[in-house]
Amino acid sequence: MPTLDDHSGRTIGRAVAAARRAGLTYAVYLQGTGASLDGGGRRASSWGAREKVCAQLDDPDDVTGAFDVAFVVARDGRDCAGRLLYTPKPTPEPVKTSGGTTGGSSGSGGGGSTDCAITSPAGNCYADGQFCAARHHGMSTYGKGGEYLTCEQDAGGIWRWSDGRPG
Repeated sequence: MPTLDDHSGRTIGRAVAAARRAGLTYAVYLQGTGASLDGGGRRASSWGAREKVCAQLDDPDDVTGAFDVAFVVARDGRDCAGRLLYTPKPTPEPVKTSGGTTGGSSGSGGGGSTDCAITSPAGNCYADGQFCAARHHGMSTYGKGGEYLTCEQDAGGIWRWSDGRPG
């Protein structure tokens, strides 16, 4: 069986192209999910061609029938070591007064923040309780009200943007 040069540190687009040229069956797994020749790990549902390959698993002895070579890519918003690539600083909470609110962040429209690092496909800031896209799991951003939100699973296992407070 043909073997492939190690593509760790190179782009996944280049690695996949090399595997195809060599006639190898390939798979792409998410870093930190236990990818192995024993069949462990979670496959990546999508990836960008310019993402970096964190590791490469070769199977020249055909231990697994699933692939000849597997590439491991970082999970969304993380580097190959598992560290968050970007987490915005939390905004101070507005101080409530009898006439409304003061302090906090200023913005346009409803007084929300305009510094949303992560936005919906329509380009809008997310709000507490909205569903998260799979690519945003575990990431954090400012919400449309200026609150600091994290994409996390709720009690029912659904991924939603949350400010960490019930309700």
